[in-house]
Amino acid sequence: MRWRLSPPDWLRTRVDTEWFDRYSSRIEASRLPKGQAIREQYAVQVGVDGLRLLEAVYASASLPWLREIPGVEVLRRVWVQQFVTMEGQVRLRAAADLPPSGLRINSPYAAEERFGNKGSTTWEGYKVHLTETCATDEVHLLTHVDTTEAPMADADRAGPIQDALVAKGLPPGEHLLDSGYVDAELVLTSQSRQGIEVVGPMRPDSSWQARSPDRYDLSRFTIDWAARTVTCPEGRTNTSWTPHLDAWNNAVISVKFSRTDCRLCPTRALCTRAASGAPRHLTLRPHADHTTLLTLRQQQQTEEWQHRYRRRAGIEGTLSQAVRAFELRQTRYVGLAKTRLQHILTAVAMNLVRLDAWWQGIPHARTRTSHFAGLAPALL
Repeated sequence: MRWRLSPPDWLRTRVDTEWFDRYSSRIEASRLPKGQAIREQYAVQVGVDGLRLLEAVYASASLPWLREIPGVEVLRRVWVQQFVTMEGQVRLRAAADLPPSGLRINSPYAAEERFGNKGSTTWEGYKVHLTETCATDEVHLLTHVDTTEAPMADADRAGPIQDALVAKGLPPGEHLLDSGYVDAELVLTSQSRQGIEVVGPMRPDSSWQARSPDRYDLSRFTIDWAARTVTCPEGRTNTSWTPHLDAWNNAVISVKFSRTDCRLCPTRALCTRAASGAPRHLTLRPHADHTTLLTLRQQQQTEEWQHRYRRRAGIEGTLSQAVRAFELRQTRYVGLAKTRLQHILTAVAMNLVRLDAWWQGIPHARTRTSHFAGLAPALL
């Protein structure tokens, strides 16, 4: 007689009696053994049990589809991330050996959640990007919702968000963005590629030379684009000019100076910290892009640009409304796809509330002023 084992039957023949005591209840911190040493022993035992189960799954010839079950794949990834076998012994990985937080599974119950941080705020879950209209005399409506994994950089989403708005037939003439979304490539290509003008603060030169007025940052070098020469503040010119693509496939120009000139330069400490007498190395954008970026940085210092950019502050009020009135940060479902759907439904609800307020003649809310700040005009 022949029969085919079902998964429960297959599992029942491969577990020890102790497993039922160890794993029948959901594992919570309050249920773990007390004391660090005992907890570490318990963790190693869990690693041994999990490895035994995985080895049985991947050795099974009669039920090859077991390894395709999503829960089994999550188990495999968690064990690879948390445990290592050394000299035949299963060990819990040290903190320094764990994968980066953006890749690590934090909970087997929500395998797509990731660790995120922004400023001093940290969380485990996802990140949402909201786009809204901001015309002064019209109702402000959310036009796009973008939900991503938590570690996704804001700058990596600005382009896809613009693509989505264009695909919907809702391209903004001006796209007011926080500095986290703005990078040089977006500013340079949005106008020509999508007909969208990006309005947002360009990141300043972050080099150590730019943080002190007496150091030699890029602005202290004179560039002759036609002759492909760059002159340093001490009057020395470059020895190489090499156009190429950087790691992000952007066109750049690498400029290097003479090793001898830099090594013997009396003001070397103001220009470079490179070891072993290595020369100064500059990275430039092509001429048109370089000029555009310089012009934009200069414009951002003007009162006219600052006044124009103030309209972006409205999105902070939108986020506050979404979080406080619509519980945007409370994920009710497991998984990125369901969380994205929840965010879209939240945006629809916000638009309905805003339309109702607009039709009733309720004006846009103003930025709140504290009671103390409100006393300032009376004191002047």
